[in-house]
This record gives sequence, C-alpha cells and structure tokens, in this order.
Amino acid sequence: MENFPRFLEAWGAANIFTYNGSMVRMFPSRYATNAWGKANVYDPPKRNWAFDLNFTDATKLPPLTPSLVKVLRGQWATVAPDQNVAAAIP
Repeated sequence: MENFPRFLEAWGAANIFTYNGSMVRMFPSRYATNAWGKANVYDPPKRNWAFDLNFTDATKLPPLTPSLVKVLRGQWATVAPDQNVAAAIP
C-alpha cells in the first residue's frame, strides 16, 4: 500500500507527503501485477502516514462506506427429509 499513490515525479528528499486517512484494496489489480520500481525509477518524498481516528466513529464515515455484518449461529436441528421443519425446532 505504500506505493498506492504512485509518486512518478522527482519529489526530492526535502519534500514530505502527508496522508491522514484510510486506504482499502477492494480487489486485486489486473494491471499492476509485476514488481514495482527499480533503481532510478522515481524519487518519492518522505512519507508521513497516519490513520484518521474519525474512521473509528460510525457516525463520521463517508457516504456509501462498505460495512460488514456479523452472522451469529443460532439454534440448529437435524431434520429428516420427510419431517416438518417448524416442528423439528424446539
């Protein structure tokens, strides 16, 4: 993820890139599949990464933020093929 923002230009050592937020990889890339970079490919800035703590509060999330739902296992019963399902669960 450190190369998610591709720094293709020469920033030089004196410049600093600050990122305060969150990044999510939704699916594997179809295009960027090989190793990234070799010697003298690019000159990235110094990187100052931080997670935005506002993302820990559900009321401060951006619109259409993906969410997960936890499914809890409930009551299970073995039902014979000819048995009524409602009658099998106590």
